[in-house]
Amino acid sequence: MLFGRSVGLDAITILRQSLKQGHDIIEQGVAGLSREQLNHRTPGSTIHSIAVVYAHTVMSEDYLINNKVHPQPLLFERSAWADKVGIDMIPFGSSDADRWVASVSDCNFEALRAYAEEVYRESDEYLGTLSEADLDATVTFIDEMSIGAYLANVLVWHAVHHGGEICALKGVLGRKGLPF
Repeated sequence: MLFGRSVGLDAITILRQSLKQGHDIIEQGVAGLSREQLNHRTPGSTIHSIAVVYAHTVMSEDYLINNKVHPQPLLFERSAWADKVGIDMIPFGSSDADRWVASVSDCNFEALRAYAEEVYRESDEYLGTLSEADLDATVTFIDEMSIGAYLANVLVWHAVHHGGEICALKGVLGRKGLPF
């Protein structure tokens, strides 16, 4: 017991809280940035802009949930986000990635953030429908793995990893990335 409550969290609660923390880091990273800062690339660097990393991260989450473990059309397609955001869905595995990367600098970033909010909400709702037993089913992502491992080691890791990347890029711009 801690503060009068049991601290024995179940796996679903841990996944939901971990993913929320990743989302919070991502959103903190892009908060308060100008279009110029969002699209900045340091000369000679091989890393993409904050805007590209953000779009990749959010669109990938939509894909990782809706294409792999909760099969349905992507939220981006179901809600016509391309028209609102002004870019196409990231071309997963396509040789046309350079065109997509270039298009992100002209996107409606506020609409992209609204899409992100919907992706985050839908991901959390999906995780809330799972039982502990569901985590033992398998999914193929590169290799076959349990859904629990996929959600923890692919979905949550992806959000936290790119959230840190966005915050580091914000720090390079002289802004405070992480809150500590």
